[in-house]
Amino acid sequence: MWGPFLSLLITSICLTKGVQAALWGGCEHVEVQKNFSLNQYLGTWYEIERFYNVTEDLRCVSETISSAYNGISTVYEVTTLITKGNDVTAYTAELIPPDKKAKDQAKLKYRLDQIIGQEHFDDGNILHYWVLDTDYTSYSLVFSCVSFLGIMHTPYAWIFSRERQLSANITQNLHGVLERYNIKTEDFVKINQEGCI
Repeated sequence: MWGPFLSLLITSICLTKGVQAALWGGCEHVEVQKNFSLNQYLGTWYEIERFYNVTEDLRCVSETISSAYNGISTVYEVTTLITKGNDVTAYTAELIPPDKKAKDQAKLKYRLDQIIGQEHFDDGNILHYWVLDTDYTSYSLVFSCVSFLGIMHTPYAWIFSRERQLSANITQNLHGVLERYNIKTEDFVKINQEGCI
């Protein structure tokens, strides 16, 4: 009875994910940055590499994280700038920290104001934004994963830098962090940060 349903489910997942790889099983267990400080993390980050979830020729991708007090609590906003051809498009999102009593303060949530490209997610527009490693001043490694009933999953990862370039040594070290969790890194795509405004 479940055979046709599972076949249909898996086919649907593969078709809707397009170029994304849907892998068998649940999401990988990863450890996030210890003693994470969101206030130190604020500012502009340039995207150096990302997993192959690029549906178009994107370049000059950056995100700026800022905070503001709305009268009740502090709200964290992410403004992402993406250059496609000669056009620069801005997307906004909210970065939601965990409860202050939570053990892992680096397990943030990312709520999109709009869908970017063709991606649609199980929890509406909310993704995990887990900071696995950062020194706050030069690099950051962010991980996310979308699970499909625990049967299949799609991992996402981003390497960010405070500058438009990042040394190969640091990049390789960050690849090593993911590889320790059996996350394959050969599908990283470099983001062109040359000739940006």
